[in-house]
Amino acid sequence: MVKVGILGTGFGRQHAEFYKKIKGFEVVLIYGRDENKLREINETLNIGTTTDIYEIIEHEEIDVVDICLPTPLHAKWAIETSKHRKHVFCETPLCCQMDEAENILHTSEQYQRHVFVDLFFKFSTPHHITINKIQNLEFGEVISCRSYNKTAPVWGNLGLQKNVSDFHIHNFDFLIEILGMPEHVVSNGIDLGDQSIAITTLNYENKFAVVESYTNLPKNSPFCVGFEVICEKGSIKFDAEYGTNTREEFAIYYRDGSKEVLTPQMKDDYEQVLHHIKDCLDHNKKSKFLDITSAIQAIKIRDAVFKSLEAKNLFQ
Repeated sequence: MVKVGILGTGFGRQHAEFYKKIKGFEVVLIYGRDENKLREINETLNIGTTTDIYEIIEHEEIDVVDICLPTPLHAKWAIETSKHRKHVFCETPLCCQMDEAENILHTSEQYQRHVFVDLFFKFSTPHHITINKIQNLEFGEVISCRSYNKTAPVWGNLGLQKNVSDFHIHNFDFLIEILGMPEHVVSNGIDLGDQSIAITTLNYENKFAVVESYTNLPKNSPFCVGFEVICEKGSIKFDAEYGTNTREEFAIYYRDGSKEVLTPQMKDDYEQVLHHIKDCLDHNKKSKFLDITSAIQAIKIRDAVFKSLEAKNLFQ
């Protein structure tokens, strides 16, 4: 049984609900500052609560601390968790600065603890299948790739900088699995206060990828996500809308003009993340997909995007 302590009652509450669905996890305590939220969690989910983070960090039975605090607090508590010889599962973005990420990595290595980062795109069924097909060279070399997400402003402040940190970065992580690290990054965008548009081109030798993130769709618009990977032998395309009417299209287009519609069983991204974490802990192995080193690669691209946008004076 993997015993978990959760820091935060926003996404943390949602995390607690997922843990309760999956055999092999037990949430011992949830930390928060809002007494009303803690009371509701205790009564509804039957999970212990605390207003003292160290009651979780120092708890002898807790194996993993799940960090769902505001991003500026991630580094401090990820480092403190490792020092107390507990594993870390951290929401994205991992942290604000590269030196923070390096300090988290150094501390986790020093105390021989795992740091898992919630890079869930790779556990989306279409993304996961596509990564495997590309890495197995089923369609030859990748020529170009486009990955995108679009949403109405329902997630709080998603101005240009937050858009890049929260949405763009998952697309980067997906593209790293397909193409590796780019040679050069160019980004453009429009900052509309708490809404924005960010478009980034990642340049590689004789190939490129484009990432688009829109947080300014009209109210009640569906959440849209998708990608198209064009290869030597064909292309793989996924296009989906989630909302009142969910629509998903996942297909392969071959060079001879034929089309294959893929209909895999769509698994919940987050549940797959937790199953993967449990497997890593049960077998004491480093994660291929969620390890902090993967997050650091995505942060490097994020910071290159920030530099490109700052050079154009696009941040408000």
